[in-house]
Amino acid sequence: MSRALLTIIIATAVSSCVTESSGPPALRETLPNGALLVRYSDLPAIDDTVPEITEARVDLRLGSVDGEDVNLIFGAIRGVQAASDGTLYVLDQQAAEVRVFDSGGQYLRTIVRRGEGPGEFVNSNGIALYGDTLLWIHDTAQWTIIGVDPAGEEVRRFLKPVRSYSYIWNGTFDWLGRYWKETYQPVGERNYPPPMGLSHFTDRYYYKSYDLSSGAIDSVYVGEFSGPSYAYSTPAIVWGYLDIRFEATDRIIVHPSGGFWRANTAEYRIARVNENGDSLIVIEAGLPVQRVTDEDRSAYVEEHLEVRPELRREVEEVAALLPDVKPILEELLVDDEGRLWVQRVTPADAPAFYDLFSEDGDYQGSVRLGFEAAGPLWIQHGSIYTWVVDEMGVPYVVRAPLS
Repeated sequence: MSRALLTIIIATAVSSCVTESSGPPALRETLPNGALLVRYSDLPAIDDTVPEITEARVDLRLGSVDGEDVNLIFGAIRGVQAASDGTLYVLDQQAAEVRVFDSGGQYLRTIVRRGEGPGEFVNSNGIALYGDTLLWIHDTAQWTIIGVDPAGEEVRRFLKPVRSYSYIWNGTFDWLGRYWKETYQPVGERNYPPPMGLSHFTDRYYYKSYDLSSGAIDSVYVGEFSGPSYAYSTPAIVWGYLDIRFEATDRIIVHPSGGFWRANTAEYRIARVNENGDSLIVIEAGLPVQRVTDEDRSAYVEEHLEVRPELRREVEEVAALLPDVKPILEELLVDDEGRLWVQRVTPADAPAFYDLFSEDGDYQGSVRLGFEAAGPLWIQHGSIYTWVVDEMGVPYVVRAPLS
């Protein structure tokens, strides 16, 4: 193999197996509403080296820097999916195609390209493998989700129930044959430009579903969420927003067997709820609170004044409004086995860290990434899939096994 490919680096993964853990014990009790509360007095620290923590290290790195094989050059990766036999599907948004590689990283074929005919898409920001035989492509230009077989032949398509999209597709297919996407409705009027200074907004959030069998569209109300914003104006800028750092936010994701996982990032408390909003499982962990210090507020001011020195009054006002404690949680995600991955907040120079739980709240270990992911994680068939970017900005697809 030519050195120029820089293609596939297969190394030994230094890790322990992520299985049901004999880690910290849980206290279980039934709440008045019938939900099961699973409380952990503590969990491993993010810098621990205890057996419960797996170090997820890359064993496959797929890409090229000098272009000997054009199929190994990625311009803008927007999705990586893996079949049970290790076959990889990679969406390159810039090239507008889906390329297929075997489990060792060898290029096999390109199955989907740009176009408006069957099995083609105009523009896409994500793919999702449904079983081993159906690959969904999210066409942002046609508000359509297109399903193709492993050879790239279109087998079906449907219009999106929610006409919006993010940087990377975050729609979800559950195990009951439904596609889900969140949407929201602002409460009250939104004025643009917004009022200067501190204000608050409220949104009502919903998840809309599309049933693949019947074509029925349904909607589930998941709550009303409020938050602060701080707008400013300068002679050079009509209006803009200052971030209110450390502000807690709500996280909601679809649970594949039905219902949702939800949490607020201010506390280690995650609830699994059904589609009526009833709590089924509540997971709590007694992790230490990190307070927002005077040094944090001063650093916030200095950082912003380096860019906008004319906003001293506004920046100092926002610094005084920062919350008293920092968020504990970062994100939630679910793997292909239905396990909940809870990402903790870590320092900027520390690797990403996740706690794993069964759908019944049983702690099953933690995972510390041995690499810096440049995109979302997909955990499929015992491995993490994502991409990384080198110092020159070149993207590479990577795989990190969990055992």
